[in-house]
Amino acid sequence: MRWFGGFSGMGAVSRVPVHRRSLWPGAQDCWAIGTWPEHEARTAVVGGRAVAVMGPCGVTEPELRHMASRGVPDDVARLWPGSYAVVQVTDEATTVWTDLGGACPIYTTTTAGGTYWASSSRALAGLDGAAPDLDRLAAWLLAPSVTALVEGRSAFTGVSLVPSGHRLTLPRKGGSSIQRVWWPTSRSGSSALRLREELTAAVRVRIDTASTPTADLSGGYDSTALALLTVEAGSPVTGVTVHPAGRVSGGDLDHARRTAEYSGIVHRLMPLDAEHAPYSHLTGIPVVDEPAPSTIAYARFSGQLAWMRDEIGTDCHFTGDGGDSLLCSPPIMLADLIAVRHIRRAWTETTRWARLRRLAATPLLLSALRTSRTSRADAFQALAAELRMGRPQRSMDGDVGWCAADAVPPWATDDARRRASRMATEVAAQTTPVPAGEFASTTAAEGMAEVGRSARADVQLAEAAGVPLHNPFIDSRVIDAYLSIPLDQRPGPADYKPVLAEAMKGLFPVELAHRTTKGDFNPDHYGGMRANLAALHTLAHGRLAAAGLVDPASLRRTLSMAAAGVPVALSAVEPAVAAEAWLRSLETAEPVGWTAADQTKGGA
Repeated sequence: MRWFGGFSGMGAVSRVPVHRRSLWPGAQDCWAIGTWPEHEARTAVVGGRAVAVMGPCGVTEPELRHMASRGVPDDVARLWPGSYAVVQVTDEATTVWTDLGGACPIYTTTTAGGTYWASSSRALAGLDGAAPDLDRLAAWLLAPSVTALVEGRSAFTGVSLVPSGHRLTLPRKGGSSIQRVWWPTSRSGSSALRLREELTAAVRVRIDTASTPTADLSGGYDSTALALLTVEAGSPVTGVTVHPAGRVSGGDLDHARRTAEYSGIVHRLMPLDAEHAPYSHLTGIPVVDEPAPSTIAYARFSGQLAWMRDEIGTDCHFTGDGGDSLLCSPPIMLADLIAVRHIRRAWTETTRWARLRRLAATPLLLSALRTSRTSRADAFQALAAELRMGRPQRSMDGDVGWCAADAVPPWATDDARRRASRMATEVAAQTTPVPAGEFASTTAAEGMAEVGRSARADVQLAEAAGVPLHNPFIDSRVIDAYLSIPLDQRPGPADYKPVLAEAMKGLFPVELAHRTTKGDFNPDHYGGMRANLAALHTLAHGRLAAAGLVDPASLRRTLSMAAAGVPVALSAVEPAVAAEAWLRSLETAEPVGWTAADQTKGGA
């Protein structure tokens, strides 16, 4: 496993990771573990200041040395393309700046002698054998779409997460502070032009050091954009399209084929058969920091990774992860418009959203009006009551609120509901007011941080398979560029990524540019559930049930109903299955090794 971290405190570091190497010569309290490419672990030391940039980044050597000479500015995450964290060490303190998209997360844990920090929560959990955080797990299981519930917490007890877009300061004399250093800020000018420039730069910073880049070519907007921008940047790329065995045309596959006609794209098709079905091979997943988004589809994901590694030799693979969360406006934008008195547009966008969702417009508008007059703290208090009671106190259809109106899963135990409710109450007490006009940008920024951090678990899975995985839509400058669109210019929730379509004008195939939907993979998931139902029933009686978070009999019924074709929301199934698979991998894996510092002087 590849990660980096360090220690800051009044005394010398007492424990260090096994097989560490110092980030720069002589550093005993900053280290990297695993194989890091030189372009993703760059350091400079000038006088009494050392600076490290970890992750893909467009910084030049002179710029890096300038930072080491003059100090790191608070806007460092947006100075260059890429997804990276920046570390500064002086005699007074260690300071770490996080990226905006959570792709390079930073965690901390406090000991009697000081604070350890790292890019891996599981690594810090290995210090003292920290167990999974059941409160956080309950909140994620019962309300997976409410990202604010788990902000600041890792998947392990006693290990905290530094939020995205923040600065962590660890003085040598002890203590710590976390300061927010980035907010979405409206900017004038062409948003489409900015988005294209930043996506191009995000792609280029990776392919400049790659010899055999590949990209998902699913037929959708996001992956297609990355493949085409790679070619435009001067590099041939292999576009990989997975498809059901025996089906070589129709839907997404046709869109992918049209894109592959562009010069510079080599198109490779990977057929999927029964062994790649969702919910297959859930017991062999490598251990990562938290349940990975691809857990349910791990058989397909791992098969594709191995195929690209062995057949193509990829050394840089692009996915469009994060594109949906960034480029599709959240429904709370309707409340934003009402709050700033853009009533005519609020009505127009509400009726368009209602028509798309096949709902009545008036209840939607009333819901948006209520939210425009409801504080976020009150919304979380209401959510706490819903979680505690096990049912929503509001309409589930088209609710426009601060918290998504997910139904509490029927398999959730009383203890799970109490834990999740307590988490919502704590968030309500800590949340700060959001100004009118910034509802959508605030929730989108939080959503991107959640998407990027959880996608980091997929990056770890790909790393275990020997494939460097990259998600340019989660890059800091890409996020900042899109979330800088003023509210009155932002697309409505019924629009399908018009800014990206405009940004890619002249590159997108005509048929793709007019697309307004994406493929539906639910039938594959239900089929995979039927094929693996016996194994899923066994999972229902696993670690979550032993921890008191899941009623196994109820979960078995839910799984059986879904497999039989009875309408069941996948959100009532997938989080529990993913969490159970992660807990099993955690239980069987060797913990991250630490040893006394005096046994490994000089680093390794």
